[in-house]
Amino acid sequence: MKLSELLKVNQETLRTRSFTLAGQKFKVRVPLAIELEAINKRVSEVDVEAKTKELIEPLMQKKKDLQSENIVYTKDDVIVDGRSTKELAKMSAQTEQRILEMVKLLVPEMEGASMDALTYQEINDEFPFPVQLELMKKIAEVISPGYEEARKN
Repeated sequence: MKLSELLKVNQETLRTRSFTLAGQKFKVRVPLAIELEAINKRVSEVDVEAKTKELIEPLMQKKKDLQSENIVYTKDDVIVDGRSTKELAKMSAQTEQRILEMVKLLVPEMEGASMDALTYQEINDEFPFPVQLELMKKIAEVISPGYEEARKN
């Protein structure tokens, strides 16, 4: 018998927390440790090819027009002001995946709705990037109280 059954604990109620952002109330499902590990794995192993192509292709197409000492073209990367475009693509793809994973933890208000099929593009179409970051920060705070306080120390 499960501990929650022994204690007659409603997991859905116990694992749901809420927060308010810009006057809008949101409910968040607190993930189990194993779910959080899976989220972190999906973020770290996200496919960066599409984002890399999205960022490098325009630079490669304008290679002749963008000749500068601040831009260095290599076989498979473009270094702009000493920063790798491939690394930027990786960080961007991981940030987008983390935003998606955090937003999927929100509890839909519509009865019977699911966040499982949600895509980052849908989030991006609805919320400006600064709002996405603030939303992700609030969700992280709610699912791990003390997280911000621990980071400060």
